[in-house]
Amino acid sequence: MSQRELTGPAGAALAAGSMAFELAKKWWVLLIRGVLLIIVGLLAFASPITWVIFVGIGMLFDGVSMLFAGFTDEPGGQSRWPLLIVGILGLLAGLIVLWNPALGGITLTYVIAAWAVVIGVLEIISAIRLREEIDNEWWLILTGILAVIFGILVFSNVLAGILTIAWVFGIFAIVYGILSIVLAFRVRDFGTKIGAVT
Repeated sequence: MSQRELTGPAGAALAAGSMAFELAKKWWVLLIRGVLLIIVGLLAFASPITWVIFVGIGMLFDGVSMLFAGFTDEPGGQSRWPLLIVGILGLLAGLIVLWNPALGGITLTYVIAAWAVVIGVLEIISAIRLREEIDNEWWLILTGILAVIFGILVFSNVLAGILTIAWVFGIFAIVYGILSIVLAFRVRDFGTKIGAVT
């Protein structure tokens, strides 16, 4: 059924209870989420420790959800222990980051730097091994070198690394927030057409 067919009273009645109808009624949730994301993104530029706090909150919620999943009915043939262990680790990591965001930020930055170096080295090794089988392997070597350089730069200046990661987080949050606001108004317009929004 097309959007045009849902514009009349009969269409509104048919759409009531559907996912699109319920989403249209709560278009303001998307708007609030977008505004909050933009605020968080701006705060990440003004106060880089903000992104660390949100990572900590994310770890906390992830840990709680894993624990909740682990304590529910155990699926046949599967152990609940992996979920419980991951949940406990996520919960502890989130609490540590929130307890000391500065230390958490430094630790996260070191982890990201180490990850970049390892990934970069592996890409370079892969490119060297594949150079007889593929063309333009230098692209893979170049991305590997850039990843290693990024990791080394972060290790040599952790503060700059924290700032860089915070800015990337801030840009993502702002862009995502703007898109969420645009989506909210489009959903509201659709909701007006189907009678979900008055």
